[in-house]
Amino acid sequence: MKNKRFSINKLFYNNKIVLVFSIIIAFGLWIKISTGSSESVTKQISGIPITINLSDSATENGLTVFGIEDVTAEVSVSGNRIILGQLTQDNIQIFAQQSAGLINTTGNYTLELAARKKGVLTDFEFASNVSPNFINVFVDRASSKTIDITPEINYHADPTYFSSPITLSDSKVTISGPDSVVSSIAKATVEGEIKGTITETTTLANLPILLFDDTGKKITTTNLTFSTTKVDATVPVLSKKALEVSPTFSNQPTEMVFKNNKFKATPSSIEIASSKEILNTLNKIETESLDFSKINLEHSEFNLSLKVPNGCRILNNIYFSNIKLNMNGIQSKKINVDKITFINLAESKHAEASTADFKVEIVGPANEIKSLKSSDIYAQIDLSGKESFTGNTELPAKIIIESAPGCWAYGSHKINAQIK
Repeated sequence: MKNKRFSINKLFYNNKIVLVFSIIIAFGLWIKISTGSSESVTKQISGIPITINLSDSATENGLTVFGIEDVTAEVSVSGNRIILGQLTQDNIQIFAQQSAGLINTTGNYTLELAARKKGVLTDFEFASNVSPNFINVFVDRASSKTIDITPEINYHADPTYFSSPITLSDSKVTISGPDSVVSSIAKATVEGEIKGTITETTTLANLPILLFDDTGKKITTTNLTFSTTKVDATVPVLSKKALEVSPTFSNQPTEMVFKNNKFKATPSSIEIASSKEILNTLNKIETESLDFSKINLEHSEFNLSLKVPNGCRILNNIYFSNIKLNMNGIQSKKINVDKITFINLAESKHAEASTADFKVEIVGPANEIKSLKSSDIYAQIDLSGKESFTGNTELPAKIIIESAPGCWAYGSHKINAQIK
């Protein structure tokens, strides 16, 4: 008969034994946790904001405490391990102890700090004094000021290039803080230096804003807040190029072109500044458009504004050019117009001119003017946008000249018409 060996492994396959064993372990853990949680421990709570309450009279007098915005304190607490595990900065208030009416005017104050419980979690004790134990604060009335920022950038630009005034990413700054400090601010600047000789636009980034009083003394920025603390300074250095002035025209006859020998521009060229890439694409500078209906033998000289190309700057502050047209070989003649036509008339409408005929001054080359007859000219009225109109009205008329491609009509013309 064989003897049966005892095996511990077999015990863990016995459900009754495993159940008893689990109960014993759980009971032991409960005993350990229960006895441990009642043990008093200490914990450091840091990063606690500081509260300083002013009296009603001080608040009504406009006084504000400065210097505590980014200051925090810490204190040690003791108590049940479970309670302290839930404790945060929100359960403690750090406040300044002060006698009634202590802060009643502007100035510097040294205040002692103390701690007290806050909220529903109060089953703990303070185990140390607040650190720091004292705090220095400044009391004043709040004020703000918006001031221009002055760039003070040292640089040397190549004299063959054009350098325009320095530009800033923000030209103004708003400063807020104690009135005694804010009111003393007379100047805001950014400083920088570009070494060497520069031949292109250069930017200095993230320059800090500096403050000075009216004596030139630098003002410390403690207790001050800025709408922006740093700005970028750009020194525009541009290439230069002289461009010929070229007049542009509207309503120009198909065969009437005022070439260089047909006009005189004063000044005839303009110097502009821009990047090399832009200047390489330009060979002239155009004027505002001159309508041919404004040109005749008595009106052939005009002051026209110059159209500045995008990204360019005109130098010497010249923004107009005098354009004098050469009218040699040009004549004019007044011709009676008795033919009036309508275009873009709604199908359901009928239009007729109340004006029977009128005279028009025609200007152009002498050979064309000489042979021009009334039958070669008619007035055209465009009724676009008048589809729903019925009644009498005055409408602009376009003068059409047939068989004379170099001629044009001087002046503007209107026709009385009836639309039925």
